Parts: sequence; C-alpha cells; structure tokens
Amino acid sequence: MLRRIFATAVLAGALAGLFASALQGGRLIPLIHDAEVFEDAGHGAATAGHDHGGAGKDDESPTAGGNAGDESWMPREGFERVGYTLIANILAATGFALLLAACFALKGDIDAKRGVIWGLAGFAVFHLAPAFGLPPEPPGGQAAPLHDRQMWWLMTAAATAGGLALIVFARGFLAKAAGAAIILLPHAVGAPAPLGPSAAPAELAVSFAVASLATAAAFWAFLGGLSGYLFRRFAP
Repeated sequence: MLRRIFATAVLAGALAGLFASALQGGRLIPLIHDAEVFEDAGHGAATAGHDHGGAGKDDESPTAGGNAGDESWMPREGFERVGYTLIANILAATGFALLLAACFALKGDIDAKRGVIWGLAGFAVFHLAPAFGLPPEPPGGQAAPLHDRQMWWLMTAAATAGGLALIVFARGFLAKAAGAAIILLPHAVGAPAPLGPSAAPAELAVSFAVASLATAAAFWAFLGGLSGYLFRRFAP
C-alpha cells in the first residue's frame, strides 16, 4: 500500500506541477509582472522621499547610496525564475498528492471521477475557504503580519477540512450542523486586517485574485482526477 501511495503521489505530483506551471504562465504570471511595476514604483517613491528628507544622515552612513545589503534574494528573470517556480509547483503538488493518496487508501473505492471530487474538496480547504478572509494578493500589498496570517490560514484550513468531513461522512443532522458551524468559526473570528492599501490598482488586485482561484481550482481538479486514476491503476 505504501508503494502504491508513493507511486501515485510522485507521478501525479510531477504532472500536476507541470500543469499548474503552464496555467500560471498563461495568466497569473503576467499579472504578477504588472503588479511588480506598481510595487517598484511605490518603493522608488518611498526611497526618494527618504533620501530627500535625510540626505545628511545617509552621507555619513557606511551604506550610503543604497540598501543593497538589506534586500532579500530573488531569482533572476527568465529561466532561473521559471525553473524555481516549476520546482516549487512540483514539490507542492507532490505533497498534496500524498494527502490525497492517503485519503484514497482510507476510503477504498476510488477512480478518476471520485478523485476530481476529492481534489475540489482540497481546493475548498486550502484555497477557497481561506480566500474569504485572505484573498490572494498581488505583489505590493501591505498585508497583516505573516504570523497572524499563517495562524488564521491554518485554523481555517483545519476547520474547513474537519467540517467537510462531518458533513459528508457523519450521520445525523446534529453532526452535519456541527460541521457547518466549524467551517464558519474562523470567519466569525475574522481574518487579520491588512496594514495598508495595495500599491496595485483595485482592478488588477481583483483580476489577480480571480485568476489565482481559477488556477487553483483547475490544478486541484486535475490533481485529484489524475491521482484517483493512478491510485486505481496501481492497485495490485
């Protein structure tokens, strides 16, 4: 069974990672490049204002003339950036495929059609439900502190997974009602608010959020269907 799970996850993860990268290249990455233009413009204006207001102090600093030492590393445009994105997508897809294959092993009867349903459930858990409080944002946003966002995302994903499990598999109205309440709980608590407005225009931010969710939905449907097919195919 372990060989069946890992074989399914590795093959499905590799193909789904390629599929996700192709989808991102068609719509999502061009939107990221557009948002980075506004992000760079905002940083340039802020830097110019800082230099104008504190030129004497900067001249005395050993790092006068720039803050290159404070900049985080980023891959270069072109092959390097595409390569790192592809690797990240394949690794993420393989991890998600492991989760799906483990669920398939517990559930038993599975095929491509049922796999798509499981995949869409994964989309709801990891993308759709968290997006109600923390929608996908293009570069340039002033989001809430990372720790706060991570904790709310984890709470939302766990609550959505547990609530869906109760709604689908539990018997009785009370159990299903409890599942719905668990799903709504993180949203009642509320997601952490952003620290400020995004540098990108509102239209670009909306387009990015829609493209991100559409890409994620297609990815999960593909991953689920392929994982279900392979898991059934690799049956002894």
